[in-house]
Amino acid sequence: MDLHALIRAEAPLAEQQRALTEPVLTALVDHGVHRMIAPKRYGGAELALPEWSREVQELSRSDASAGWTAMTTTISSSLAWYLPVDAADEVFGDPRAVIAGTAAPLGKAVAAEGGYRVNGRWGWGSAVPHSSWVIGGTSTPEGPRLAVYPRSDVTIHDTWHSAGLRATGSHEFSVADAYLPSRRTVWPIGCTPGIEGPITVFPFFGLLAVGVACVTLGTARRALDEIEALAMEKTPQYATARLAEQTGVQAEIALAEARLSAAAAFLHEALGTAWDFAMTGSPTPDPAKARLRLACSFAAGEAADVTRAAFAAGGGTSVFESSALQRCLRDAHVAAQHTVVSRRLFETYSMLKLGLEPDLRRF
Repeated sequence: MDLHALIRAEAPLAEQQRALTEPVLTALVDHGVHRMIAPKRYGGAELALPEWSREVQELSRSDASAGWTAMTTTISSSLAWYLPVDAADEVFGDPRAVIAGTAAPLGKAVAAEGGYRVNGRWGWGSAVPHSSWVIGGTSTPEGPRLAVYPRSDVTIHDTWHSAGLRATGSHEFSVADAYLPSRRTVWPIGCTPGIEGPITVFPFFGLLAVGVACVTLGTARRALDEIEALAMEKTPQYATARLAEQTGVQAEIALAEARLSAAAAFLHEALGTAWDFAMTGSPTPDPAKARLRLACSFAAGEAADVTRAAFAAGGGTSVFESSALQRCLRDAHVAAQHTVVSRRLFETYSMLKLGLEPDLRRF
């Protein structure tokens, strides 16, 4: 079965069990989705980020939870560029191994011979239950680091009871007195990467913002697919014309298409500009970074609004579990709640444009 057809067919069950099904997980790994932007040394495809963004949108169009899982695991696999080669060989040597985790530096490390002893608990651990290695941001005596722990050191806590993205398995997880060798830690900003490549020049935290925005765009595109199909079939109660024949619905669908297409085009343009800098080995200038993050936040907001409009246009049909519109509504809004696409970033963009010197360290 085609990957996207499989994802769509399995999505209702994944929603019920709050985890992607084994056939989908296996298919994602078989297709190398978890290594789309990883180095070829580790079985990666080394996709350019504009191409990767389109892949994430299409996977999310099939199912937001599958798209989110693909997005987060591919971003985690980008750590293979940054880690020292001996550590990257250890973590990424098995091309089927899935890597996932959380960047927030909630782990607390104390010095030990050759590394650290760490305690910590993290939230938002998407795909961690399916992973062989787990990333947990960790505060060390030398500063914050992205640290990689073997799955055997990690305890998962069943906390992901969410409104949307239910099948992402984004539970909390923890480590207790775990030994962490120094070689399995890196801070991807300002470091010397283990393997050189354009992705190591691209703004690291901007990568997650792009990924989240692409999940919302793909989910909204699915919502438009669903309402267009429903409009051709449904004649509402007490009405004499199908939704497709009603001028109000026609206008709503056209406006939703315009808003979604505009948001996607803005993101593609801003991402392309930042990627062009990376391809030349040049750091992305602050104005381009700020514009990229503006495009990501704008895309997430527009996508959430489009899914809400599609859901509303579907009327009573949208509220049932059998309708993908209700799942799109919940998924898009949960994804759009992520801090990396917050509307507060609108203010950061304007502050930079107006010469007010905002803090761009996480851009």
